[in-house]
Amino acid sequence: MNVQQLVNKLSDKRMEQLLNASVWRSAKLRGMAWSEAAVDSRSIHEAAELLSPYASCFIKAMLRLFAAMPVDGERLLREVRMDTTLSGAECLMGLTELEEAGILFSVRKVWGESLYFIPTDSFAIWQQTLFACSAEPLSPSDRQGLLDGKLRKVYRPLGRQLLSAFAMLAKNGMELTVKGALHKKTVAKLLQAVDFDEQWLSRFELKWTLREHYPLKAAFILEAGFAFGLLYAEEGTLKWNEAVLGNWLNLKEEKRERQLLEWCLKLLLPAADVSAHIAAALIGMQAGQWYSVQHMEQWLINSQIRAPIAADLNSGAKMPDWYSLFHSFGWLELVDYEISGGTGTLFRWKPSSPLGALSHNTMLEVRRFIIVQPNGEVIAQPDSPFSIRWELELMAEQVSDEQVSIYRIDAATLARSLEFGRTRAAIQSFLEQAAGGDPLPAAFAALLEVWTSRACRTEFAEVVLLRCDNEQMAAFVKNDLSIAPLLMQQLGQTDFIVAKSQINEIRSCLQKAGYPPRKGVQTADSAAERRFPFVAWDERKDVRSAILSEWESCQQTAPFIYEAFPLHHFELNDRASKETYQAFPQWDSVPAMWTKQLRTYHPSTRRELIEQALEWQTPVQLRIESELRSFVPEKLEQQEGGWAVVGLLRDERERQPVRLTPDMWEEMRLVIPGQTEPI
Repeated sequence: MNVQQLVNKLSDKRMEQLLNASVWRSAKLRGMAWSEAAVDSRSIHEAAELLSPYASCFIKAMLRLFAAMPVDGERLLREVRMDTTLSGAECLMGLTELEEAGILFSVRKVWGESLYFIPTDSFAIWQQTLFACSAEPLSPSDRQGLLDGKLRKVYRPLGRQLLSAFAMLAKNGMELTVKGALHKKTVAKLLQAVDFDEQWLSRFELKWTLREHYPLKAAFILEAGFAFGLLYAEEGTLKWNEAVLGNWLNLKEEKRERQLLEWCLKLLLPAADVSAHIAAALIGMQAGQWYSVQHMEQWLINSQIRAPIAADLNSGAKMPDWYSLFHSFGWLELVDYEISGGTGTLFRWKPSSPLGALSHNTMLEVRRFIIVQPNGEVIAQPDSPFSIRWELELMAEQVSDEQVSIYRIDAATLARSLEFGRTRAAIQSFLEQAAGGDPLPAAFAALLEVWTSRACRTEFAEVVLLRCDNEQMAAFVKNDLSIAPLLMQQLGQTDFIVAKSQINEIRSCLQKAGYPPRKGVQTADSAAERRFPFVAWDERKDVRSAILSEWESCQQTAPFIYEAFPLHHFELNDRASKETYQAFPQWDSVPAMWTKQLRTYHPSTRRELIEQALEWQTPVQLRIESELRSFVPEKLEQQEGGWAVVGLLRDERERQPVRLTPDMWEEMRLVIPGQTEPI
């Protein structure tokens, strides 16, 4: 669940309470709302500095252990306590502080258990704040591997891959079967339109609907279409939300890729386990700079994050590979090179990736985005808007899509364009406008005239005939005022009745003669079923969209890939940890001297203090051999002739339990977190 989804669930009063937490003091002075501060890098860095030691230690341990994955409340407290030297009460106090500030939230499941989580769009910033990545860009002396290495396959940016997929979907039919799935032929075309490798998505162990009909790659494409509000299902078919599609196509490419990255993180981070730390670190790096995967691995080890991943690898599980995933989405470049004992990998974000600088050019001069060649070849420049590329996907076949994109227009592609409602004049106007106002080459203009004059001149239609047994009956039907408006067309002048079995042969003959008929067999609903939306482009609209268009439509729940943790289905808790914390016995129920100062006690009283500390899950302060030590008791043990307590000495380098007998310390004090001076 991200911050926007939380805003939809929280009352204004609750959000005001969150903003009033001391950690957001500076953000509030800057006039920010909690929803803004919670995803603002500067505000989160300030908040981290203002957290209490308990809260700071707690969130570090939680992120180190669980990353962006929601976790059961009891398990969270248990494992954070095992991973740190915090006592149970200190863990609960830290958790309460984090929940009061809107850094962590929890939902209540049907059977009463609570799941704690950090908002997905806050996770990466908190991760970068608490576990700053130590991997530095390659220095000039470290670039030999870059010179000697092999660059992996180049992929198109994810946005361009999805553009091809959506165009293919529009061209090949969006009708659904009785089971609610696209037809197999359409799904196959959809898969051919994208480059990314499904295996990197499969590492996240995602679950999706209609698995028997859709491979994961197809489900991912459709999920994107629905998540961004481009598609919706209605009356047995998928349909375009044309206004939203137009806005999406008219975004600046860097902004679109950034939105796609944010959507991918929202979908995948909760399913990534501790590998989510890699994704969070990656998106905090500089675009255009080369880094080493091996340096990243060392940072994980130094941050004590790597151990759980190594354990999973030893068990044979395949952890998510964010480097390969982002490479497959066309955002990262990867270079493999030989190192002693194996292979090393270098990576960098492409300058045009989601981390690249957004273009703020608002100049409205005429731009030439395409070049039309006399033979019908079209060269699209790297900065060609998606609205232009979208139309080219319809009227041409893509030959290549690298630094520049090459399309080829021929008789067949123009016939397809006419079939979707375009006209010769509209096609010519589009091409000339996209070419900066240059007229079409004379040779191609002549081809355009010939090809469009011959295409779609004939069509096959499936109709129902009303047959009369004689001319008198036909005349009656034709002249009847109630029947006549319902008649489509009288046969004789332009229509021909043919045997259904002969359609393919007649179609072939027409194509050979240079008059390709419309595809399929037309019905009354054909025009509505086949729709390739036309998206107008101009420079002014492009700039406004880049500045104003937001991806609120991404916040809707899409119907194809299931969330790893569908938190929005559960009731949001209102400060559950504070209720638990307040349920502790009153601190003032013990003698004041137990908490105020170090004292020497009789062994029986020492036991009482230890028992009280165990009940409240608090630490105690001990003077051992004239040195003050902080001790977290875990359990009492009865021994022959006495007793002992097992727990942790916080200042020990190794986190190993120790056994102390009451004669091993001189003085002691019960420490109540938040009520007495901390140790």
